[in-house]
Amino acid sequence: MATAPHVLLDTSIAQLQILAAFLSEEMRESPAEVSGAAQTRACKEILLTLRVLIPKLQAARYIVAGDPPTPGRRCRGCEEN
Repeated sequence: MATAPHVLLDTSIAQLQILAAFLSEEMRESPAEVSGAAQTRACKEILLTLRVLIPKLQAARYIVAGDPPTPGRRCRGCEEN
């Protein structure tokens, strides 16, 4: 049974938002000295990537569903790409 594209996008967006929240919390709770510089840097890079990716996926969700985007929900980079 195939999953509808909009359901897959909604699920992916929700999971990525959970991951971003988890990483943000981890960064607040563990100082760089304790967790290691490499791990902290990797966590920051992942979080920055998610913050760019999530709005793009949300914009794609509106295109797939044929719904107009909600004002303020599209990223500026989506307009350029």
